Amino acid sequence: MFNALTTGYLFLGGTGAGLCAALSALELANPRWRAPGAPVGRVARPFALPGEFFARAWPACLVILAAAVLCLGADLGRPDRLANLFTSPAFTPMSAGAWALAAALAVAGAFSATSLLDGWEPPGLGAALVAMAGIAVGAVTAAYTGVLFEALASVEAYQTPLVPIMFTLSSLSCGLACVFVILVFTESRHAYVGALARLGRADTVLVAAEVVAVAVYALWLWSGAGTRLGAEALVAGDLAPLFWGGLVLAGLVAPLVLERFLTYGNARTQLLWTAGCLLAGGLCLRLCAVGLAAFDVTQMPALMYGLVG
Repeated sequence: MFNALTTGYLFLGGTGAGLCAALSALELANPRWRAPGAPVGRVARPFALPGEFFARAWPACLVILAAAVLCLGADLGRPDRLANLFTSPAFTPMSAGAWALAAALAVAGAFSATSLLDGWEPPGLGAALVAMAGIAVGAVTAAYTGVLFEALASVEAYQTPLVPIMFTLSSLSCGLACVFVILVFTESRHAYVGALARLGRADTVLVAAEVVAVAVYALWLWSGAGTRLGAEALVAGDLAPLFWGGLVLAGLVAPLVLERFLTYGNARTQLLWTAGCLLAGGLCLRLCAVGLAAFDVTQMPALMYGLVG
């Protein structure tokens, strides 16, 4: 049902969408465009970050989203199929997600372009509107990848709102992971330790919420006759290494521990480890979700109709 390109699209699209939403929120918290030419750090703000960060982060977001589009186009097989997503009169989760992804690309492209023009900042109202649009389309794109799964009526394991909730939380957390990586490689005279601490706490909240969502989803799988095989595969079967090692341990437990005991004297190393764990967990979540389809009773006619013992 799914292949590596599908998984790549889900992961890159979700990560790029989460990064777009996070950067757009940080743009509103760091109104560089309200004081053209003035360093962000001169004004004390809760999420004050250096301008160099945005100059690196937005192009990275643009590349990640573009890679997601390439995976989607390659998965569809023909360019005209990709174009049909935008021209089809029927409103589907796939077409809505394609439009949201395109809008996120436009936002990332617009802010990336401003970093090419030294000494110029976009008009305040226009930049604020684009940033607010970035939060909206980033959130929609992040949720869309989970909604796409829920729309697959042939797989019982996806028929719950918990799937888009998990994907949205994971996408936003992966977006913050990219923020951490870019901050590690941003040199600035401005001390952004306070903003870093707040971003770490924000991600801790996201990861904690994802822990709850994953746990409730696993219990939901166990509760249904048609989804119990998938639950067994996650807990003790073929998907167990990905679930326990990749998603639970690396993607959830490790970031919670690292962010709880973050020592800012050695923050760069810890941030890289945290970001790596978050991204690995996000990928494993999608691999587990894709893998569940193979263990769904609706995909096994012989088992579904009681033809095997």
